[in-house]
Amino acid sequence: MEIMALLKAETAAYHAKLESLPYFGELIAHRLPLECYVNQLRALSVIHSVLEKQLAAASANEQIVRVWEDGLRKLPLLMEDLDFFAPRVSSDNTPTIEVALSIAAKIRMRGVELPLSLLGYLYVMEGSTLGNQMHQPDITKSYHLAGVDGSRYYSSYKNSVKTRWQQFTGKMNEALNDPTLYGSVVEAAHETFVGLESLYNALFPIKKSGSTFHVVRINSEAGSHPIPTDKREIQAALNASNRCWDKYPYYEKRYEKRGKRFSDSDTCWLATLTALDQIDVQKQVDWLCRVLATRGMPSLMMETLLHYLSLELTAAVPEKKALYDKLLRSSEKLKEKRLRHIEEKVFNNLAEEFEQSVAKDMRKSFKNTGFLLVSAVIDEKNGISGALSGLRKWLVDVDRFPIVWIAAVEQTINKTKSIVS
Repeated sequence: MEIMALLKAETAAYHAKLESLPYFGELIAHRLPLECYVNQLRALSVIHSVLEKQLAAASANEQIVRVWEDGLRKLPLLMEDLDFFAPRVSSDNTPTIEVALSIAAKIRMRGVELPLSLLGYLYVMEGSTLGNQMHQPDITKSYHLAGVDGSRYYSSYKNSVKTRWQQFTGKMNEALNDPTLYGSVVEAAHETFVGLESLYNALFPIKKSGSTFHVVRINSEAGSHPIPTDKREIQAALNASNRCWDKYPYYEKRYEKRGKRFSDSDTCWLATLTALDQIDVQKQVDWLCRVLATRGMPSLMMETLLHYLSLELTAAVPEKKALYDKLLRSSEKLKEKRLRHIEEKVFNNLAEEFEQSVAKDMRKSFKNTGFLLVSAVIDEKNGISGALSGLRKWLVDVDRFPIVWIAAVEQTINKTKSIVS
């Protein structure tokens, strides 16, 4: 028996049980509350973000490589749907998110211990596109939607669902043509259905007492770290993140939408640090600075972000200004450390020289990149090993930038090194 026939036989009872759950009954009857549907999308975004990342990373597994391709990704569709509903739904359901995080943890464990078994998870999640196609009209009617707005996940393959499923079936059968490989894949498929049953039972009836703000609303890949409970503070943090990315367009061009989601969730976490004393705030900031600097985000970014965050929080909740000033003091501490090896005027001159030495269109598209370059050199001087290479490698990529730009990058780095050494 081929793997897909075996998986169908092994999971038939699970599939029937899942479809009989109250969640789907209410959806078919067009009585499902919007918050239940949106929390489903949010939970699935957590699961898909981890599963898709693990599958894409399993390049050493021949079977996964033969099956997985970017066209199977559903996270972008889920994020579009969540963005569409963002203005309408104001609460997250904690029990639902906890189930999703539990499923995600199992996926991560399998990715480490038995990557091949991830195809069992993929089988179930990909198979759901068949049922999704039937339920998409129910969603449109229930929530008075136009076209596929708000239901892009449910209409992921549009009119090609059966064709895509046949293609997926062929790939699975071809890649898993050895019965000795079946066991772990079937086991993982069972595990997926068990997890989804728990998820949909948590989704309806939804427990109102479990509704709050959770970080997965901001970033489905963020796990479970604290964010403010005051909606005003959350919005202030997002405003600060936006201001920082607007000031340094490099970040958007390099890290794109996924990077922005991490910036948003990190900034929300930073807003919670005001509950700590100043010393502990600085410890946490310094730790995150080191992590981000080695990934191509110099400490100048954190310095700027904390400044904006303090301002935005104070404007949103002025009565807590004394707490938010901790973030401002932390920003000033980073600035003090940055200027320990170079005068501010010299720092600015070096950065401006870079800006003036590149083409006008590049200067506009990558404004203030010179400041990041000089900052990265100083980060390295301050003991953050890899800070410079984390930024430089991307900025001197010949497939991305012209020779004049690359020469300006190298000149700025070398000139800064000669001054701070």
